[in-house]
Amino acid sequence: MDRPTRPSRFDLALSGLLTVAAVAEVALTPALTPKVPAMVFEVVMAVALAFRRVRPIPVVVTVAVAGTVDTLVGVPLNQGTMVLAAPVIAVYSVCAWASTREALLASAIFLAAFAIQSWAFDAGVGNWLFGFVFVVATLIAGITIQVRTREAERLREAAVRHEAQLEMQARDAAEHERTRIARELHDVISHSVTVMVVQAGAAERVSVAGPPAPEALEAMRTIQHVGRQALGELSGLLGVLRDGDESVGLGPQPGLGALPELFERSAAAGVVVSADVAADLGRSLPVGPQLATFRIIQEALTNVRKHSAAPFARAQVCVADGILRLTVDDDGPPREQGPVAPGGGLGLRGARERAKVYGGTVDAGPTPTGGFRVSATIPVGDGR
Repeated sequence: MDRPTRPSRFDLALSGLLTVAAVAEVALTPALTPKVPAMVFEVVMAVALAFRRVRPIPVVVTVAVAGTVDTLVGVPLNQGTMVLAAPVIAVYSVCAWASTREALLASAIFLAAFAIQSWAFDAGVGNWLFGFVFVVATLIAGITIQVRTREAERLREAAVRHEAQLEMQARDAAEHERTRIARELHDVISHSVTVMVVQAGAAERVSVAGPPAPEALEAMRTIQHVGRQALGELSGLLGVLRDGDESVGLGPQPGLGALPELFERSAAAGVVVSADVAADLGRSLPVGPQLATFRIIQEALTNVRKHSAAPFARAQVCVADGILRLTVDDDGPPREQGPVAPGGGLGLRGARERAKVYGGTVDAGPTPTGGFRVSATIPVGDGR
């Protein structure tokens, strides 16, 4: 535990209050004689306590020596508030702001001081035992508070570190998800642009057979040029996104036609899917929304396996009025929660990002029956 470098306002106020109380007590108590030595040494103890957190061991020595000398010059043993209160405050401060070794040293100093005072007044073993119990009780209380305080600080520091790690992992996972989406978009767009370039080239060759309009021929050449330029730029972009990751392929991305295989893998993992998806639905839909739909359903089923005890799930995909709608739900109940996995919730966040690319939305939340539902809408236009 870090020690302060100067007395706190509280300690200064406490010291000032004890100083005033000591002066008043000595002045008003007939038993506290001789007056001048009693007042001097009690004021010394009170002033020393202002530094109880800054220099705990020197404060202990000061209080012990002042109390002992106070007794040796004739002040009655164990008389006066400062003689009793100062050792308690000093020992507690050592226990709270110093090491255990220093706390034991402080206790030994006060026990020696009690022994000297008992010998000087011929008070016997009983007085020394009283002092022993007095000091040991204070020592135990102080060390207990010190241990609890340090444990609380350790837990707070661990919580701060853990939160920072989770934030960093969340940022990394989100960046990874965005990168993966960008790679997949590259594949989708590359496919579309490639088709455009091929068709434009074919149209140009066919037009040679007849007299094409100069404007049409120029337009087709422009399409070819821009398409090839776009393909080159997309390939360069993928090279940047890969960042040295050679495991990323440029093969076709999964669409609605790959859903049966996804459902089979889900059943093998413990969640049987009841699917309502038209077999030929993917033929009329753009590649990009199909990929987004596949990934959202994939993440929703992963969510069921991770967070639900349900052995079954339902998946439905339909298109109406130019809007693709999908739902994946289960009947629960929620699985008993263990430690939270790093990056928890990023899958659904990634699903929302995928849908947003095409102007869609994703909603997720509990159902009235205790299960969980993920639903999404993605505009697909007329399906061309």
